[in-house]
Amino acid sequence: MNRRPPPIAAAVLSSLAAWAACASPTGDGAPAPRPPAPAPVVVDQPATEVAPEAAEPTAPPLTLEAPDGALDPLYRALAAAEAGAAGGRALIAQFGDSHTAGDRFTGRLRQVLQARFGDAGRGFVLPGKPAIKHYYVQDVRYGSDRSWRADQGGKRDTREPYGLAGVRSYARDRDRVAWVETCADCATGTAVGRFELFYLRQRGGGELELRVDDGAWQRVPTALGAGDGDVAVPAYEVIEVPDGAHRLSLRPRGNKEVAVFGVAMERAAPGVVVDGLGIVGLQLAHLWRWDWTVIGPQLARRDPALVVLQYGTNEADAPDLDLPQLEARTTELVGRIKAAVPGAAILLLGPPDMGVRVDAAACKALEKKLARKRRRADVAALTAERDAACAWRTPAILHEIIAVQRRVARATGVAFFDSLAAMGGPDRIDAMVTAEPALAYRDHVHFTGKGYAAWADLVIDDLLRGFEAWQARATRRLP
Repeated sequence: MNRRPPPIAAAVLSSLAAWAACASPTGDGAPAPRPPAPAPVVVDQPATEVAPEAAEPTAPPLTLEAPDGALDPLYRALAAAEAGAAGGRALIAQFGDSHTAGDRFTGRLRQVLQARFGDAGRGFVLPGKPAIKHYYVQDVRYGSDRSWRADQGGKRDTREPYGLAGVRSYARDRDRVAWVETCADCATGTAVGRFELFYLRQRGGGELELRVDDGAWQRVPTALGAGDGDVAVPAYEVIEVPDGAHRLSLRPRGNKEVAVFGVAMERAAPGVVVDGLGIVGLQLAHLWRWDWTVIGPQLARRDPALVVLQYGTNEADAPDLDLPQLEARTTELVGRIKAAVPGAAILLLGPPDMGVRVDAAACKALEKKLARKRRRADVAALTAERDAACAWRTPAILHEIIAVQRRVARATGVAFFDSLAAMGGPDRIDAMVTAEPALAYRDHVHFTGKGYAAWADLVIDDLLRGFEAWQARATRRLP
């Protein structure tokens, strides 16, 4: 297969090389240095009128569209964290597909934002090593001694409820131990001050046993009481620990089934927490279909300052995609999030570039034909024809999906980030694949670690520009 970059690649590769430099300036994955943080300001003070000539002009973000006040909950939380205020916790909860599930995008958010605003903990993780494909998350250690079973949203022959991260893990045998622990050699996630267990109380539930480090096992009943009815409900157990390195282990007592949704690992220190809540292959419609009598309360329990919906890539691959239906469901889902966490900001994160062949069938046929040709003239002509058929282009449907997301954001008053525009526009993915070092994989959908870091940095830069403009406005309002 001819892997030569298309004619636009020179300019694109120059731009992407700059991304790679920002993503890892030292070549070792360390976060890019950030400008010194501005002095803390007092927020939420009564506003005073400012003369037009007194206002300093600020450049609006190019790819982040946010109505006035839409991101204020995030900005207030970041200001409190930066000021070191008690309870200054800024949680970002991101739902999404494989771009989120791999935790490279969310891991970059966690790493960079915690470096500036403080480390308030690793956030929400699944229990142990769940029996689902492609669960590889960062900034935490995890495993299972004999795996638990798992029902995963979007997978056939599974049953609800799935919970906040789209998974419910369950077991009944005493020797099935799942554990999570801090990560001594990770960029973040090195300490925890509180584990919070998210589990299911259900009719006939067994006893769940837990222990911290090598301590004694403690029992948590998961059965509904006599007066609780028959409807299973989410429940929570908080385990406080001295701030530092710890392991939490979970197992059934062995009498009946226990079901767990996940574990939140946090600290009392001010700072940022990032929950990556993604599943490979999912669309927004899956999250829309799930039981929000379970997900809503769990999201409220996490108390995010910002909820991110990162979807669109798998929708672009769906042959039967109904755009009006997508718009209606996205609107409804935004409404559910607002109802669950009315004090949170919401961001629709548009899909990044992806590529499909101009003519996949012709491409394959021409490549076979070229392999049999020997005459130079024939080879030259066929090569040009093959290159045209094999070129990677952004599918037209991706633009329509982005338009839907933008309309919903404007109609519901939430923020929207145009990832495709931020990355330079359409038809760039092949240049990312052929870049040195590569920023995307040969599937022309998923990114390498450097590619995800570059994408995340674009979002971070716009959010921080908005935050600093918000701080400047807050300063001018002070009496």
